[in-house]
Amino acid sequence: MYKTRRLTFITVLFAFGIFGLASLSLLPVFAEPKVDISPTCGPHEPGFNIVINTNGFLPNSTVAWKFVDSNSKIPLYGYFETNSTGGFNDVTFADDLKEGNYKMYFADDANNDNVFDIGAKRIYANVSIPCPS
Repeated sequence: MYKTRRLTFITVLFAFGIFGLASLSLLPVFAEPKVDISPTCGPHEPGFNIVINTNGFLPNSTVAWKFVDSNSKIPLYGYFETNSTGGFNDVTFADDLKEGNYKMYFADDANNDNVFDIGAKRIYANVSIPCPS
């Protein structure tokens, strides 16, 4: 009787361990995209570099980014390739932007057509030009 209970306990513990490890390996696939940009403001002339660090997109794919102004115009956009974890760390140059507040959107765009993929999770960061005093 004692050996049966002990064997059952070890089997259940082993099963929970296997399922726990499996859920950790699937976690990045279902993770929400995250973006961190620096700086979040700058001059409109001559422009400024923005360092972008993201994760949570499709692995080994393409992520499109777009600056969207308060009138829903898109003055700048581009692409970055993601790594095996669905992230990238890169720099873009923000130039030719008028003074104002922008949202810098990011989403998967597997076919590079400048249209975010259907069902793609979008995320944005706020950018101000110039920096608030």
